[in-house]
Amino acid sequence: MVSPRELLSTIEDALLGPAPPTPTQRIELMHAIRSSLPALQSLLSYPGPKASDRAQVQSKEVRLPDSPPISLDDTDVKIALKLSDDLNLNEIECVRLLVDANREWILYGREPLEIFRLAAGLWYMERRDLITSLYILLRSVVLDQGLDGGLVADIQKHMEDLFSSGLRQRLIMLIKELNREEPAGVGHQNAERYVLDFRGALVERRAVVLRERLSLSHCLALSVLIIRMSPKDLKDVLSTLKDCAADVDENTTVQLQITFGVLFSLVIAFISDALRTSPDTASTLSSDASFRHEFHGLVMSAGNNTNIEGFVHVVRLAWAVHLMLTQDQSTMTDAPSSASSRDLANICSCLEVICSNNVFQFLLGNVIKTAAYQNDDEDMVYMYNGYLHKLMMCFVSHPLTREKVKEMKEKAMSALSPYISPRLDDFRDINNLKEGSPGSTQPFVSLLELVREIYQKEPELLHGNEELWTFVTTAGEDHTNIETLVAFLRLLSTLASNEEGASRVYELLNGKVFRSVGWSTLFDCLSIYEEKFKQALQSSGTMLPDFQEGDAKALVAYLDVLKKVVENGNPTERKKWFSDIEPLFKLLGYESVPPYLKGALRNAITAFVKVSPVQRDTIWSFLEQYDLPVVVAPSVSSGQHITTQIYDMRYELNEFEARRERYPSTISFLNLINALIAEERDVSDRGRRFVGIFRFVYDYVFGPFPQRAYADPCEKWQLVLACLEHFRLVLSMYDIKDEDIASAIDMKPSMPHASSVETQIPVLELLKDFMSGKIVFRNIMSIILLGVNTIINERTTQIYGILLERAVHLSLEIIVLVMERDLVLSDFWRPLYQPLDAILSQDHRHIVALLEYVRYDFLPQIQQCSIKIMSVLSSRIVGLVQLLLKADAAKSLVEDYATCLELRFDECQIIENTKDDVGVLILQLLIDNISRPAPNITHLLLRFDVDSSVDRTTLQPKFHYSCLKVILDNLEKLSKPNINALLHEFGFQLLYEICVDPLTSGPIMDLLSTKKYQCFSKHIETFAVAPLPKRNNNQALRISTLHQRAWLLKLLALELHLADMASSTHWETCLAILSHTFLQCAAERWSPNNLQTFEADPNLVRNRPINRKKVLELLEVIQFRSPDTSMKYPQLLSNLKYDAKVEDILRNPATSESGGIYYYSERGDRLIDLDALHEKLLQMSRELSSRLNEVEKAELRESFHHMLKWCWRYNKNLEEQAAQLHMLTGWSQIVEVAVSRRMSLLEDRSQLLFELLDASLSATVSPDCSVKMAVILTNVALTCMAKLRDERFLCPAGFDSDSVTCLDIISVKQLSNGACQSILFKLMMSILRSESSESLRRRQYALLLSYFQYCRSFLDPDVPPSVLRFLLSEEEDGEDELNLQKIDKEQDELARANFTIIRKEAQAIIDLITKDAVQGSEAGKAISFYVLDAFISIDHEKFFLSQLQSREILKSCMREISNLSLKDASGSLDSLQRFCTIEAQLSLLLRIGHNYGKHGSQILLSMGALEHLASCKVLALQSKGSSRLVSHNKSKDRAGETDKEKLLVSPILRLVSCLASLVDSSDFLEVNNKIVREVLEFVKENQAIFHHNLKGDISGADEFTLERVNLVVSILSKVWPYEEDDHYGFVHKLFTMMHSLFNMDAQPSNFMQSSDFLEQNQKRTELIMFRICFGLSSYLYFLIRKKLVTLQVLNSDGDLNRQPPTLESLLALLNSIAITLESAGEEKILLLNKIRDINELPRQDVDEIIKVCMRQDCISSSDDIRKRRYIAMIEMCHMVGNRDRLITLLLQLAECAINIILIHFQDDNTDPQDLSLFCGKLHPILERLEQFKEDKIGQNLKLFHRSLSTLKEMSIRKMAL
Repeated sequence: MVSPRELLSTIEDALLGPAPPTPTQRIELMHAIRSSLPALQSLLSYPGPKASDRAQVQSKEVRLPDSPPISLDDTDVKIALKLSDDLNLNEIECVRLLVDANREWILYGREPLEIFRLAAGLWYMERRDLITSLYILLRSVVLDQGLDGGLVADIQKHMEDLFSSGLRQRLIMLIKELNREEPAGVGHQNAERYVLDFRGALVERRAVVLRERLSLSHCLALSVLIIRMSPKDLKDVLSTLKDCAADVDENTTVQLQITFGVLFSLVIAFISDALRTSPDTASTLSSDASFRHEFHGLVMSAGNNTNIEGFVHVVRLAWAVHLMLTQDQSTMTDAPSSASSRDLANICSCLEVICSNNVFQFLLGNVIKTAAYQNDDEDMVYMYNGYLHKLMMCFVSHPLTREKVKEMKEKAMSALSPYISPRLDDFRDINNLKEGSPGSTQPFVSLLELVREIYQKEPELLHGNEELWTFVTTAGEDHTNIETLVAFLRLLSTLASNEEGASRVYELLNGKVFRSVGWSTLFDCLSIYEEKFKQALQSSGTMLPDFQEGDAKALVAYLDVLKKVVENGNPTERKKWFSDIEPLFKLLGYESVPPYLKGALRNAITAFVKVSPVQRDTIWSFLEQYDLPVVVAPSVSSGQHITTQIYDMRYELNEFEARRERYPSTISFLNLINALIAEERDVSDRGRRFVGIFRFVYDYVFGPFPQRAYADPCEKWQLVLACLEHFRLVLSMYDIKDEDIASAIDMKPSMPHASSVETQIPVLELLKDFMSGKIVFRNIMSIILLGVNTIINERTTQIYGILLERAVHLSLEIIVLVMERDLVLSDFWRPLYQPLDAILSQDHRHIVALLEYVRYDFLPQIQQCSIKIMSVLSSRIVGLVQLLLKADAAKSLVEDYATCLELRFDECQIIENTKDDVGVLILQLLIDNISRPAPNITHLLLRFDVDSSVDRTTLQPKFHYSCLKVILDNLEKLSKPNINALLHEFGFQLLYEICVDPLTSGPIMDLLSTKKYQCFSKHIETFAVAPLPKRNNNQALRISTLHQRAWLLKLLALELHLADMASSTHWETCLAILSHTFLQCAAERWSPNNLQTFEADPNLVRNRPINRKKVLELLEVIQFRSPDTSMKYPQLLSNLKYDAKVEDILRNPATSESGGIYYYSERGDRLIDLDALHEKLLQMSRELSSRLNEVEKAELRESFHHMLKWCWRYNKNLEEQAAQLHMLTGWSQIVEVAVSRRMSLLEDRSQLLFELLDASLSATVSPDCSVKMAVILTNVALTCMAKLRDERFLCPAGFDSDSVTCLDIISVKQLSNGACQSILFKLMMSILRSESSESLRRRQYALLLSYFQYCRSFLDPDVPPSVLRFLLSEEEDGEDELNLQKIDKEQDELARANFTIIRKEAQAIIDLITKDAVQGSEAGKAISFYVLDAFISIDHEKFFLSQLQSREILKSCMREISNLSLKDASGSLDSLQRFCTIEAQLSLLLRIGHNYGKHGSQILLSMGALEHLASCKVLALQSKGSSRLVSHNKSKDRAGETDKEKLLVSPILRLVSCLASLVDSSDFLEVNNKIVREVLEFVKENQAIFHHNLKGDISGADEFTLERVNLVVSILSKVWPYEEDDHYGFVHKLFTMMHSLFNMDAQPSNFMQSSDFLEQNQKRTELIMFRICFGLSSYLYFLIRKKLVTLQVLNSDGDLNRQPPTLESLLALLNSIAITLESAGEEKILLLNKIRDINELPRQDVDEIIKVCMRQDCISSSDDIRKRRYIAMIEMCHMVGNRDRLITLLLQLAECAINIILIHFQDDNTDPQDLSLFCGKLHPILERLEQFKEDKIGQNLKLFHRSLSTLKEMSIRKMAL
């Protein structure tokens, strides 16, 4: 059995939705109905108290069905027993209520009374849900709601079964029982009087029960149309009606509505039973003669209670009609009998009673016109009116009653005097007939008024109602009495309430149907009186004749008919109906014309305002000619008065209407003026034309309205409404110009009339009033301060309540309009005038009163205004929350907003205009206030702790009813997606924004990470991947759905990004998100806190579907072609050649900026304001109208219509495009965050990354993918590619062992060659897509470079092969050697495949890249050159080189390098980007030299590469910069200069060094002829660069400096030996450097025993230092061999810096080499041993190794020992590689030094004595070098040892000499 709440939800979704129910909804509906039939059958029947159950509760252990035992404490027992006593409920059921209440709200920490009230309130909510479900089901059958006939038939069958089984008797009994003061009813005297509703608000129990009885009475009335009442049912209902009527009080609105429900149950029963015409459904009541006799006796028995008798009279009327109809049916089928004669007598007796007691007047005054009837359920009132219509039509059309009606008419004619003497002072408004007035007691008049009232409420019942028109024809004949004539004309005015009726009424009064009633009578009477008054004025001294009251009343009625006919007539036809309306104006200026007649005249005139613009202008002219003037005194406020009294509107108001306390003339005058102003199109004068009227309204009407007396409260509020509407028009229609503001600055608030009235601008005067808190402000606030409770009471109990409601709405709307302008004006007008918020803050009651109207749910517009005011005040008043707390209004306001939002979520109809959606307004209010100073309104309404610290709040939505609870509950269910789409969207956005805000992030993310929500990750597998709604069917829902998914994905990404993984809730939430999204979550990973496996939550693993990854399905959802948003105007507009004008409107900044035709939606989309554009098009039409004929005007209107449709479509398409990008952004965020931060929690990571990368690239290739989408997708691909690169060398997954092996290094997670080729192919297609941008291509180029880097090495390039071989030999696994070979083979195959793929698209791809490299931005150029660099790196066929040569891209590079100016050396961002481009070009040139070897370098030289490099101005800048380094200002801009040096100087030197390498590979003659000459020329032109890098001590230099020195030495060592003239001084500098470096002491150290940063940095620079030494040694060797330079043997005491180094210096170098070589060998062995024993090292030692290598950033505290060992092993392999490279270099350097010494040993000119001493020093070093073995060094030492042996032998011989 479904719960009542689930039943109601299912019924609402299926039957009340905007669309027909889906098949699934129908199945769920029928299942819910069938399951709930027992509960509906025994409606509100609950098990009562039971002694055994009470004893079980008192035992404190209760077992509920299908649940384990529940333990209770003393408080629980007391509450349960009190619930049982107060509600007459079983004790076990009361415990169940407590359990449910605790599930719904947190009961812990609440008072017992509060818990009792919550549980009781929950019980009443269950009852309400059940009754409401029954009501909706009945209504769906009875009322035509457009549901499928089969569905309605199924529901009807169930309802018929229920009522056949006695449900109606249950309803009747409940209506009676619930009214008793007993536990099963409203409760006994000692019972708790209050309960807490769903929002936690106190509600009186009696009021709740009354509402139940009202719903039951509605169900009773509806049930009559499901299955007919039995005779017993009718008698019981009649008895119930008498009981209800006896309890009716004037102030009990709900009690009255209950009585109406019971009354109309009888009326509907009689009428529906009698009107059943088919034989099988004929009347059942008429066939039971005994019942007819018995019931007639019951219904005709008289009573003493007049109230009961009134309702019984209505039953008698229905009974009489029933008897008449059934008698007709029986006489048609059977012969007359005694029974029929008795029925006829009964009918006559009934008719006599109902007419003599004037039942029509009772129905009119005590039923239909009551506030209770008008405020009842709309559907029920519609049904009541429908059966009143049937009742009265049967009554007036039946032959028996026709005679009775005729008799009543004649009686009325004779009883009423034909004319009424004039008593104008005592005249009452004829619109309010009251009991006791002469005409109101006549049944015929009441009958006409009753018929009028019925059709006034339901005009559609007039269609095809010929019986009514027949009655009208009869009733309109031969009126000899004013009262009957007035009643008849009032009926005609109602009949003219629609277009058809207006046309028929016009024809009736225009023809000869009635002899004395017609339009001619109206206008003749007006003309006669006008002539009388004119003659009286012409006769001096003669007073104006009195206006006869009867004539006045008749004219008012005629004018009311005229007004309705004109208002509702066909817009085309009505222009021809009344050609001359001047008579309507001629009586307005006469004093003796009653004000109510003037009011009727002006009301009729108002109807003509909208007939046509010509008619409107005519009305203005006639008003100025005939109506009373509006004269405003110049100094009213100063106390002065006008000396001459004139008869004007002010005089009539104060002297006539105020004395009579009736104001029809003034009200009509203001309504007419408002209607005319609203139709004005020329607003250029800003309302100066109407300033006199404004002052009249301001000073004389609205200002003193609270002090005036009113005979009729309705007139009071009609007057207020007219004034407020005038103020609203003033504020909304007229703009303010700057000159107006400036001219009003000198105005003082105490002197409103200081300037001439004619110069005042109404809108400014009104704003001044509000901004100084004057009369209009005070009066409006007095209306608002009545308060919500008062307005609700008046609205539901008083006729004028609707008027008061409208007054409140207009007041709030005016305040909103003022708040839109006051800030701008206050900047100019301070301090005299202040913003409205400052005025309101002077009395906190004002602010509270404005904000509490969010609770008023009778009129949503009032709630909207209150929310808008809250939005403004929250942005202006910083301490608004403290103000509300101080005023004790905060708690109620929180609940009111939550209630308003929840009711909006429960709506069943779509709100078309989102600006009118209170739910959207509330959510926007919450979103807008998030970032405002704390505590703000968002914190308050979401129940953050605003009393202390917001960021330390513990959110408890179950404990505190607030907007947060409503939002979370609805986002969890996502029900009614068609209706609540925007609410779901902004709800997700709100949660995301709160999570992003640093103040609220902690509390809300802790709440969302709980198991109940888990950030709504469950929606990923359902809602998020569901197909989108079709664009053609519901584009708005499609757009909102995309945004919903976007915010959901961003919320999930945020949790993944910010989650504290040390928290178990956040950890589980992240796993849930990953599991739902990627379906590859590592379930076996352990939680950091409790070490429980992920399988502890079976829903995330066991129930995980085996299907595609949802992340890929999400991407498919977004892959659709974006709708067109281009500015292509309709063809029709282009044909008319007005597209230029329209384009000017759309693109002109004057019209397209803020306040123009564009606006920003709630989502931030810049859309076309259709209303503003329509106004512009109308203005354009008026400008063109004089030049166009009628056909062209029609075409122009048609084109504008198409234009507006196009703009609407443009807006929707733009919104959809933005929504698509938004969701794609959310998708990219969750993918990138998961890949970047939570990759360790996923399984099969490489495959997942490949799938994401492949899907992203596939999407970019799709023709449906826009450029903006491609940019986002490419960013995702970049992230995945980078993670793939990192993933190759991460610790392999697996927990079977803590050990790492060589296999872990060589079995990298490399994608297959096929997968790599697929990536490259799709990437190439993506780059070559037809629609692209440079920004997109830059990202694609970066992705291409990342791909090449990924493919470049399958193995870690920093792990040398020798180390791998060592590890393989240690592990003795032959398969690993095969793996290495396989890896090498696969890498070669992939390289060839990559080249082949690119070569296939080479023409297009190189064209595109070279275009970007030449024409793109600096950033685009740089990365384009890097791509070309990458192409060259994989080119083994010189294919790309020829492509670049043919496009002259290399020459372009050289030209740009040579043309680099000094302007580009500025510190701007542009110059840095320019330098980056030059660096990329240098990299490309260098790549050509290196990749193609001698051929490439020769090509570069042939293009003049060195000449272009030499002419580069940056080198000159560097030369100048070097001289500034020694100045006093050397630190200035040094950082920027160093950056530029790094960018350019070093690359240039590298390129020169590359070109200089040709010297070693060329013939000597070729060298002398060309290459050396060009390099020497470059060196000479840039000698400063070389000098700068050769001077000074480089022992403490950084890596960058040493690298440049090495490049300089390398260049000079190759070419400078060929230079004969050394006046440049390079030789001496090189010699000086040799002395410095050769004699530098080597310090042996242990690589593994130092973690000092300086020492580690020294180790990194050691290799570069020895490279410099090698270059210097090579240069020295060249001098000795080629130029026969001889070195001294021993160092002398003189200055040797300008002399070549001595052999003794070389000896010192050999000693350093020996020491370093020994240290490097030992370190290598130590490292290899540690690598071999890595699995035996404890964690402390492993961490120490990681610390020495300074890679602590690679691990976290949660990483296991396996990962730590892997990282340590890889880092030590890198270090071994470094030592290997150093050893190789040292051996080469030693060989060079040995060769130099050998040359000198072979020279006979060397001093033998010095050589002998030298050999003595050399011998120990040689012996030390001889000790190095191959197994220790890891190198082949045969040649090295041979050279050592030769040198050693010669040194021995030299020593012997």
